[in-house]
Amino acid sequence: MRTLIKIFVIVLIVFFQACDLLISTDEKPSSTERGTVYNIQLIDSSGSFQIIYGSNTISSAEVLLKSNTLGTEYNLISDNSGIVTLADAISDQYLVSAKRRLTPEEMEILTGQRLEFHRLVNSKMTILDLRADNKQTVTLVLDKIILDSPVIISEIYACGPPGAGLYYHDKYIEVYNQSDSVAYLDGIIVAVVYASSYLGLNYVDDPEFVHSKSLWKFPGSGTEYPIQPGEFKVCAEDAIDHRINADSSVDLSHVSFEFYKDDAPDIDNPQIPNMIRIYQDSGNDWLIGGEQGAIVIAQVDEDSLQWYDDQKLIPYKYILDGVEYLDDITRLDKKRLSPIIDAGGTGGIQFYTGKTQERIPYFNGQRYLLKDDNNSSIDFKVYDHPSPEFHNEINP
Repeated sequence: MRTLIKIFVIVLIVFFQACDLLISTDEKPSSTERGTVYNIQLIDSSGSFQIIYGSNTISSAEVLLKSNTLGTEYNLISDNSGIVTLADAISDQYLVSAKRRLTPEEMEILTGQRLEFHRLVNSKMTILDLRADNKQTVTLVLDKIILDSPVIISEIYACGPPGAGLYYHDKYIEVYNQSDSVAYLDGIIVAVVYASSYLGLNYVDDPEFVHSKSLWKFPGSGTEYPIQPGEFKVCAEDAIDHRINADSSVDLSHVSFEFYKDDAPDIDNPQIPNMIRIYQDSGNDWLIGGEQGAIVIAQVDEDSLQWYDDQKLIPYKYILDGVEYLDDITRLDKKRLSPIIDAGGTGGIQFYTGKTQERIPYFNGQRYLLKDDNNSSIDFKVYDHPSPEFHNEINP
């Protein structure tokens, strides 16, 4: 009997040792073991490349793919045949953004004028379902030429500080000069995009205009308010040190501009230049949504603005930049800003958390630039605290 027990124990020991060996050698497969090679063909449906080169395939386009599951990003350039190749990528859904900067020479062929700062983009949110068992070449269509503005929206802080009750007067929008030359803010319009869930109004599908009931512009007659390359400028709801009213808020007493509504009990810092109100018929101050909203900046004369009911209309061709933020970033079906201007949406920030949404920086070998792929789902990141006239990552 003892002999049988010993044999049984030995068998159990060998069994568990074998199991332990199997567990220790069962390594997690690497991403490349599950990956494959995908080809993406870039096609121009605007007719521009057909006019310039006699072909609708797009060479030298910048393509960004972001994995929906892992968040991994791939930056690619299309070859002379308009194809980008993604190797060793995991099967997944990929958020895709593409752009092709157009040279002044190319714009001259299209328009007869040597225009700068234009690019061809895919104007709609594009999601590609890339699977290892389906390796055919997929097509990505670029369909819209837009103005590649040197001045862009770099940050929107809107939610309010934590631990201060319902205090929300520290909101601001920030702009940045992305170019290598001095730009001028004089006359540039800042407009809050209008939509009303209460009335069921949403003009996201308007093919020509942005709708707004809150339009302000930078002061100046042309060259009074320069913004240097790599410089940030903040327009504050109230340009004061908000830490006086809310310990966890931010000092905006030294920013570049403020919104002041002179027919309401609003705060005015006499040391800070005021934005000029074009149209805002309600409220005691400039106001943006705390959890969701959209803002555009535009270079347009007031005479080119049109009326629709109680709203001002801004033609798309004058829009320099636009950003949308959502309370739920997965609900792009609730967008109020046309995908022609912003194909996605940043956000996911709750009220009174002190968090901000800011463009993601990258270094181009000489200086920092901010991501601008016409898609806030890719271009922006949420940070724990605002950074007026600086950046959380560039100069924390």
